[in-house]
Amino acid sequence: MQDEIKIGEFVRSYIEKIFEYCEENPDEFKRLQDKEYSKDIFDINYPFCMKTADISEKDLCRYWKRFSPHPDGEYVVCNIKVRVCSQWFDEYINQSRKLFSQYLFKKKLATKQELAQLKAISIKNERIKVASGKRKNSRYRGNAIGNAQNLAIRNILSNLGSESFNADDWNITKAYFVNQCAYCGSDGNLEMEHAVPINKEKLGEHRLGNIIPSCKPCNKKKHNKNYIEFLGSNTERIKIIEEYMRSRNYVPITKSAEIKQILDQAYRDVGLIAEKYIKTINALDSGGDNET
Repeated sequence: MQDEIKIGEFVRSYIEKIFEYCEENPDEFKRLQDKEYSKDIFDINYPFCMKTADISEKDLCRYWKRFSPHPDGEYVVCNIKVRVCSQWFDEYINQSRKLFSQYLFKKKLATKQELAQLKAISIKNERIKVASGKRKNSRYRGNAIGNAQNLAIRNILSNLGSESFNADDWNITKAYFVNQCAYCGSDGNLEMEHAVPINKEKLGEHRLGNIIPSCKPCNKKKHNKNYIEFLGSNTERIKIIEEYMRSRNYVPITKSAEIKQILDQAYRDVGLIAEKYIKTINALDSGGDNET
């Protein structure tokens, strides 16, 4: 009988191929360092890879530090030293495993036959684990606590201050940008887009001065970048957006260390509260199971 191929082993066996692909496609290398892209593509909560110099002491445990043939866990890609995320988990119907396989096939880094063999081994062993009662508590398409934590942060940032606005204000905003995408100038269907993303890293707010029109492709491509990071050297469009912000008296709070600390605490609190009530309800259910 073949040994079970763990998700971590599966990922590590293809890192070299992925980074070889990145050498020829630098834009993909940049995307793999993006948290939102990694979540969408692999269903993991951290960037697929991160520059070694940028990994904090707190996050170091989330990236492989050593494994053969890389005893120090580092790869050099496009002349940049990076480590790869280690936060991959085996579950009964594992979304990360499925998405990682799809990624490899899409990028032509693995054949259907190779992936089918890996899948067959994985399913066989998962069935063995379920039959033996050793499978951990996992819920297909269940809500991760991180989703609730991020939603709480968005809710806080979306309700700071006493500003109010309506659909008419949004139409005025679109008119300010001549009913065009603030990023590329294209016409067509325009979406509400936050120039500074609403999360605990960027500290954007749901204020009128931070809401600009964007076409769907730009909105998707921008991910969690702020407008300056996304536009890069396009200083003309950056200037237009900043002039709009000033016209709405919007001053981004992006550099407030105090607010960052408060939101970090709120993020932790939501996780602790959820854990508390899960344990409480599980205790009740356990008691109920023992009743005759």
